Amino acid sequence: MRGMLKILIFLVFVTSSFDILLNLNLGGFNVRTCYLAAFAFIFIYAGQFKDASRFRFIGIGSFLIWFLFITAFVWNTQFLMRNIGYVAWLCFNMFACYAIYKYSQLKSANDLIRIYVLSFFVMALVGLAQFMLSTVGIHVLITMWWKINKIPRVNALSYEPSYYATYLLIGFVFLYFTQRRGIWFFKQKMQILILSTVAIAIFLSTSRMGILFMVSILLYDFAKLMIRALFTWRISRVNFFIAIFFIGAMATVVGRILIDEKQRKLYLAGTGIESTASHSKDARIWQMNNVLLIFQESPIVGYSLGGIAPAIAKHYSNKTTDLKKAKEYEGLNIFLEVLAASGIFGFLFFCSWLFQLFRANIKLSGILRLHGYARESGILDALRYALIAELLILVLSQNILRPYLWILIGVTNALYFRFKDQLNKVSTSQS
Repeated sequence: MRGMLKILIFLVFVTSSFDILLNLNLGGFNVRTCYLAAFAFIFIYAGQFKDASRFRFIGIGSFLIWFLFITAFVWNTQFLMRNIGYVAWLCFNMFACYAIYKYSQLKSANDLIRIYVLSFFVMALVGLAQFMLSTVGIHVLITMWWKINKIPRVNALSYEPSYYATYLLIGFVFLYFTQRRGIWFFKQKMQILILSTVAIAIFLSTSRMGILFMVSILLYDFAKLMIRALFTWRISRVNFFIAIFFIGAMATVVGRILIDEKQRKLYLAGTGIESTASHSKDARIWQMNNVLLIFQESPIVGYSLGGIAPAIAKHYSNKTTDLKKAKEYEGLNIFLEVLAASGIFGFLFFCSWLFQLFRANIKLSGILRLHGYARESGILDALRYALIAELLILVLSQNILRPYLWILIGVTNALYFRFKDQLNKVSTSQS
């Protein structure tokens, strides 16, 4: 039975980015495969173990109060069913967090992380396979192109390349920072292969934000490496060759883009720079401004998470009670979205919960490091960096309910309590 739970938790992880395949449609709403796997996990777990009612979640008090605000404002909309569906979606994300927490109590932290990392590897391979098949004329589930019917923008099973890159960024950040700390979950060559595959898949998505975040992380770490080398006059052979490779690769890419006007305009398209079209930038600003406008119209009473798009439509004197039509009025920026959905007071509790989540992670990481648990401390740090990167990239996107964001929160929460219990057991046995 534990083997079945392991399969189900892997399905929770690996299907969290599935948007266009293997989802159950109920009344126009997609119930994603990762949630179906979580429900199956909970059903089996509850039938086998007596502690099914026990669940710990960082900042649970603030989170529940925020949830009450979201629920209380569910009626403030012209499209009630959409609001109810989004509240259910938030609950489904919490069920996934519960399943991850329970699995972490059954198995070792390393087992949970290995499954989590492998899920990113599998989806990166799906993206690479999609790209390779397209080179021989076999186009599978491709939604966008770099060159029509020739060079695809890889999206795997996500709606579009930017969604795919946003998902993979979690795996890249986590693996990069654990690897830099010398933390290995597999053999070194295997883990380097996984990290490289994830990075290549992000590049093949050609998502500018995904690539920008990945390069920014490399630049940040490279700058630290160089500053340390300048002050100590010491640098390892491995780090020296990494630095040379990084400088060479960056100089080659940037130089080619600067020299080739056609390439440069392709990368700048949508930004308004160098007389290129500014449609992408203008659309994003317009979407963010829409969310601010509806918040200003009702700053205390929010619209709930599913009510943002209908409220924007209403602002423009349009009535929408159709799910597809509502998508045309989606806002942008997950924090603005939560602000408009929760109202100012509900938003304060949301911020309080996020603050508690990060504070708990930082505090325990420091305590673990002081007690000689460098590996556990490094894992918590890497999860925190991944969560920061994901929240930042979602600032330029919509919908805080993305399953892979909440699964990352679930993994962070589960390992926090796993490591905390481990530390407490050692302290108890020594006293």
